[in-house]
Amino acid sequence: MYYTKHKTIADTSETTLFTVPNGYVLWINYVFIANHGGSTNNVSCWWEDSAGVDQLYFLDNNSLNSGAKEILGGQADAPIFVLHNGDVVKAQTGSAGDVEIAFTFKLMNEPAAFPNFNGS
Repeated sequence: MYYTKHKTIADTSETTLFTVPNGYVLWINYVFIANHGGSTNNVSCWWEDSAGVDQLYFLDNNSLNSGAKEILGGQADAPIFVLHNGDVVKAQTGSAGDVEIAFTFKLMNEPAAFPNFNGS
């Protein structure tokens, strides 16, 4: 089943959008970010692992003009990113404004065993 998590950011605080619950993996299929403010704004959006270590930036201080949007994914049912339990998705803007962020994803039960790819 698909879910969409939506949040509007109006200030420059680091904002948690969602945390992957224990026992689940999250398949991100679509990311929509729009600047509805009256001026250009810089937007960062990333995920951290359960230890709080930055893993990957979806957007890294990208400049969005007023009325501009960024879209990632959405071309297929396949996920563009897979996050694991405890991973946290965060966002932050460079100036106060009206930035809308939405993630569409599937929340899946975590497999009973996860393959160990690094051999340790």
